Amino acid sequence: MTELQLIKHSEILFRDLLRGIAVKNVAWPHPVDSQVKWIIDNMRPEDYHVFLTEDGKDKAYMTLSPVEGEMNGKTVGFYGVGCVCTSSKGEGYGGILLKKTNQFLLDKGVMGLLFCKKLLIPFYEKYDWTVVTHNKVFIPEEDPGVFTMVFNCPEIESLKYSGRMF
Repeated sequence: MTELQLIKHSEILFRDLLRGIAVKNVAWPHPVDSQVKWIIDNMRPEDYHVFLTEDGKDKAYMTLSPVEGEMNGKTVGFYGVGCVCTSSKGEGYGGILLKKTNQFLLDKGVMGLLFCKKLLIPFYEKYDWTVVTHNKVFIPEEDPGVFTMVFNCPEIESLKYSGRMF
């Protein structure tokens, strides 16, 4: 049975950070010390480390970061989705992770926000994430090769985001 485990960054143990790094290293192999440095430099106490486990084994990992942006002229809150990765490709764990995360977002009554490359758009669209067209997104130093996607959002006329990347 698969389970979703959310651990607040302020409460995470080092051994659990190493669990996340082990899953991330399948897709993004980097030395452990550089991964730890990134976590220290970029994650905040209120962020979550999200693990998908099956029979006690880590199958997928991601982060959720509460952030704010401006949507249709109003300040709104999002959970920023980052570092979505699995311990093995093609076994469906990424989809299970997103389905369970989507349910978490719906239960909390919050919107999701993520940034991805074009080749990942079809994956996220399968799980009800929507692309915000480039002409509606305003992000300082925006990379034209990176796309903005949202979940559980009303119609977007404009989306401004100048917060941290997650």
